[in-house]
Amino acid sequence: MSPGGHLVTTLAACAAAAATTGNWPLVAGLAAGGFWIDVDHAIDYVVVERQRDLRPGAFLRYYLGGRVRRTVLVLHSYELFAALIVLAWTTGNPWLLGYLGGALMHLALDLAFNGEFTPRSIVAFYCFTYRAFHRFDAAQLLGSGPPRAVAAGFWRAFFGGAEAPAVMLDSPDRHASARRRG
Repeated sequence: MSPGGHLVTTLAACAAAAATTGNWPLVAGLAAGGFWIDVDHAIDYVVVERQRDLRPGAFLRYYLGGRVRRTVLVLHSYELFAALIVLAWTTGNPWLLGYLGGALMHLALDLAFNGEFTPRSIVAFYCFTYRAFHRFDAAQLLGSGPPRAVAAGFWRAFFGGAEAPAVMLDSPDRHASARRRG
């Protein structure tokens, strides 16, 4: 899912939680788990990928364009979720419960929408042990191919994500619309 998609769904979940519970630590946890969980992409970008162009647009184009070589993504892992579930169960901490709710929503959306970009198992990808076994190599984990097209402009890319590959039409140009013919 695009970052903007995560932002919109997280805002909706936060608004619903605020309206129904009035529990602000829970709402803050939902925001952290639903959207800010993606901070691990920024950490990987700088620490693992050693990228130094810190402009938001450059970072977004790098990830959405499929240029990533290593995918550590510590916060996107079943193992971390399992440990946090045990901790939340024992403490009942509302912030942590909210974080888990937001993070699990984020994970479900990633599984539903990001699988189209990889020929490999998107379900296995979110297992940290599986990624470590493959030495966090993005080509082994997600497949490889040419960079994906990313929408022009930061906000369009933020809300639209990577563009789907162009569809081949099997009709000859003479049957195409004037717009398609150029």
